[in-house]
Amino acid sequence: MRRLVWAAMGVALISMVFANCKKEDPTYSVQVTATERGTVEGQNGKYKEGETVVFTAVPADGYYFGKWSDGNTDNPRTITVYPHDISLTAIFVSISVIAKENGTVETQEDGNTFVFTAVPAYGYYFSQWNDGNTDNPRTIIIGDADITLTAEFVLPTIATVDLGLESGNLWATCNVGAINPWNYGNYYAWGETETKSNYSWETYKYCKDGDSHKLTKYNTQADHGTVDNKTTLEPSDDVAAAVFGAEYSIPTYNEWFELDDQCYWVWTSNYNKHNVSGHIIYRAKNDADKGKIVNEGETPSASYSLSDAHIFLPAAGCRNKLGLYWDGSCGYYQSTSLDYHPYEADVYICHYVNGNHMNDHARFVGFSVRPVRRP
Repeated sequence: MRRLVWAAMGVALISMVFANCKKEDPTYSVQVTATERGTVEGQNGKYKEGETVVFTAVPADGYYFGKWSDGNTDNPRTITVYPHDISLTAIFVSISVIAKENGTVETQEDGNTFVFTAVPAYGYYFSQWNDGNTDNPRTIIIGDADITLTAEFVLPTIATVDLGLESGNLWATCNVGAINPWNYGNYYAWGETETKSNYSWETYKYCKDGDSHKLTKYNTQADHGTVDNKTTLEPSDDVAAAVFGAEYSIPTYNEWFELDDQCYWVWTSNYNKHNVSGHIIYRAKNDADKGKIVNEGETPSASYSLSDAHIFLPAAGCRNKLGLYWDGSCGYYQSTSLDYHPYEADVYICHYVNGNHMNDHARFVGFSVRPVRRP
């Protein structure tokens, strides 16, 4: 009996020893640090597989969180432990975006995405950023590199081309606000000489209370507001004259038709290898070419090349409220003429997709402007 009792006790003792020696679940190291430009909030340590821990990157004053060393940009960052030690570093960057003289830079921030808008002083144009980029506004997603940008501004200059027109008019080679013929340039509501972010009746200069039936200038009908019987832009409301001087103007309705009737129009989707769509308007080499429009998919005359006298009208689209529409497919260019029939709130615009024609559009919309210089 004693032997049986001792045997039983021995078995129980051995069982207890094995029970106490049961293997613990493995743990893994989680170490999250920061560069000297910021700190990290969260608990480093040992964690079991499947456990979660949260870390928050906190930049020092004047710096911004860019990303974690594994490329992830979540902040805060939730880490689920897996069977491996984890080591991460929060990377912070500096952002310096300034303007040279004669302008300012506006900044909008949304998470790690920044939008910089160069705003020239009156009479100046935005030229480029110091790295040669000409996007304006410019969108940058921050990462692991510091951002240093400078907006550059220039005084406007403009060249003109003799297209052999009967009027003797010389047409400018660029839109108002553009540095090169293929740049879209600025957009202006009809009768306004400054750009803005919102093109609507609520922001239109010659409209009261945002009501298109309360026009305060350029109106011939009593049910549309104050009657002044003015149907053509005055020089003070002509942005081409405001920017380049009294010898320049927005083209009239008839001057657009002259350009149509006396020149050779060719649609291109890649003007001068700049991947910009629009119309090349050549000085016609013979009477048979005057008024011709070569649409997309058609073959232009081999006798015309970019070495010939021409202008280019980029398909810059138009601005309505906060958006840009139809850029790359349509051009909308101002005339000085009010469309008094059938709707007083509209103005005449040279509108084209492939062909071109005069059309009426609401005057609050932001349109391109191509100046003309009269003899």
